[in-house]
Amino acid sequence: MKEHTNAKRIISTTFIVLLVVAAVSAAMGRNVFTDFYARISAPFQQATTAIANDAAGGSAKTRDELIKENEDLKKEINELAAQVIDYDDIKKENEVLKKYYGIKDDNPDYKIAIANVIRRDPNDDFYGFTIDKGSRDDVKINDPVITENGLIGWISEVNVTTSKVTTLLSPEAKVGAMDKKSGDSGIATGSAAFSEDGLLMLSVISADNKIKQSDIIITTGVGGVYPPDIIIGRVTKLDYNTYDTTPYAVIKPYEDIKSVSDVVVITSFEGQGVIEAISDTDSGK
Repeated sequence: MKEHTNAKRIISTTFIVLLVVAAVSAAMGRNVFTDFYARISAPFQQATTAIANDAAGGSAKTRDELIKENEDLKKEINELAAQVIDYDDIKKENEVLKKYYGIKDDNPDYKIAIANVIRRDPNDDFYGFTIDKGSRDDVKINDPVITENGLIGWISEVNVTTSKVTTLLSPEAKVGAMDKKSGDSGIATGSAAFSEDGLLMLSVISADNKIKQSDIIITTGVGGVYPPDIIIGRVTKLDYNTYDTTPYAVIKPYEDIKSVSDVVVITSFEGQGVIEAISDTDSGK
């Protein structure tokens, strides 16, 4: 009687496992898991059939045999769970690679390192963060950091396996930039007055500039730190400094710098490190 009770428990456990496997298969794509499900569920189905036959009056199995079968089922369940987790990790990695494939495709001179944000500094008012790539991945200080939506900062510290990113929201940022439509150039930089709202400034622009609201601001490539033509953001308004009445534009990045979770470090590009003959004010970072 006790052995039949154990058998019923194993049958119930096996049935639940099969339901979980079927649910995971449906949620993650039937076309991917059809063969996988069939291969994994086969031993469960065979074990269920055998135990059911025993419970119905077939040759009764010993307590030790039932315990061993139960342990084998637990092992199969653990192996299945591990394979599902591995698949999920690979799927996420492939999604990130697919997202950034266009960057490399459009810029064959780029060498890039795709990285995940692993830590944010709660004391950094300008939302700097740490990524999981470092010197062993050819990451260097001053390498540009971008996403599919544009420039977000640069590498400011490097360790072997991690690096610190300082964002464009920081006043330390000084990026040679220009209005894509009007051609007016200036310096894109962060400001304590705008960082909380995720905004930055385009300063050092001429008094007779033709910049308009909604214009797109891109990098000039001047200074050899950032490649040209990377989108920085769009103009939300034009204003004047109160202390010297010089004009500036407020820029909203296309990327939400405060919550970005994965990025691309441009470790090499054509023209990197080449400083053009320009004035200090226009050199950018």
